[in-house]
Amino acid sequence: MIFKKNSSKKKISTLGFGSWGLGSDSYGHINKNESLKILNFATKKGINFIDTSNVYGKGLAEERIGEFLSKNFLLRPKLFIATKCGMLNNSSLSFSEKHNFNINNIERSIKKSLIRLRINYIDLIQLHSPPIKILKNKKKINQILKLFTKLKKIGVVKNFGVSVKSPQDALIIIKKYKQFNFIQLNFSLVDQRALEYGVLDAAYKNKVSIIARTPLAFGYLTGKVRVKKNDHRKKWSIKQANIWTKGRLKFSRAINRKKLSPTSLALLFATYHPAIKTVIPGMMKIKQVKDNLKFLKTKKLEKKEIKKLFHIYKGNKWRI
Repeated sequence: MIFKKNSSKKKISTLGFGSWGLGSDSYGHINKNESLKILNFATKKGINFIDTSNVYGKGLAEERIGEFLSKNFLLRPKLFIATKCGMLNNSSLSFSEKHNFNINNIERSIKKSLIRLRINYIDLIQLHSPPIKILKNKKKINQILKLFTKLKKIGVVKNFGVSVKSPQDALIIIKKYKQFNFIQLNFSLVDQRALEYGVLDAAYKNKVSIIARTPLAFGYLTGKVRVKKNDHRKKWSIKQANIWTKGRLKFSRAINRKKLSPTSLALLFATYHPAIKTVIPGMMKIKQVKDNLKFLKTKKLEKKEIKKLFHIYKGNKWRI
């Protein structure tokens, strides 16, 4: 397993574990035993960064991670557990989101996360998709940071971060709020806004660690998507899904390396920039973990290849 230097003291794996699917309500059903098996396999393979949220499966993802941690308590010092607060339970089939970033709600949310995760500290607490009006409300953010600082002093949280709605939002955080040392954002072959708007360079310059999410574009960059009953991808149109699927072929043909799978290409790209410390594809099967691990043993992308991939991105429309 490859580890990158980051703004925290604990090492984190370049390949992280995105646990949205463990909530069993957004990527199809997964039972408890399957969840525990995949967490066990992933951590044995060196994946130590686990990203979750209080709203994944209305807390079910945290509960399952908590049960895994309780059965493998000796692993806890080696693992980097990141969760989120501020978002309320929403329908996975809706584009609308509900939030509550009031101090009392955030503090209550963190306490409940600790209980579900069965741990006494969180390595990284992240504000979950705060609207732009919240990010621009300096008084509100400073109140939240004051709470986070208090919790850090008593050892409940170790690092502060923001999981942003849009990569552009990250620039506000980098410029205005130095206490946040992690930012989670979308970054993939079909969503290169973080590169396009200079977010990655700004983060690297200011020593902010980037967590890259949706690196496989909800699975469409792997070519292996089967939308299930409980699956948030139902809200995307067939036309949108086809755009991402065809994009996979465009990017693969452009690089044209022998034995380079679309999955490895996507993950190589999503981790190429030095500001990116970990990438968190969702994984609900052991085979998916194995497929994702392969990129770590693959030759890194060259500068000319990255430029080619950016050129394809700029020359096409990826969202409708």
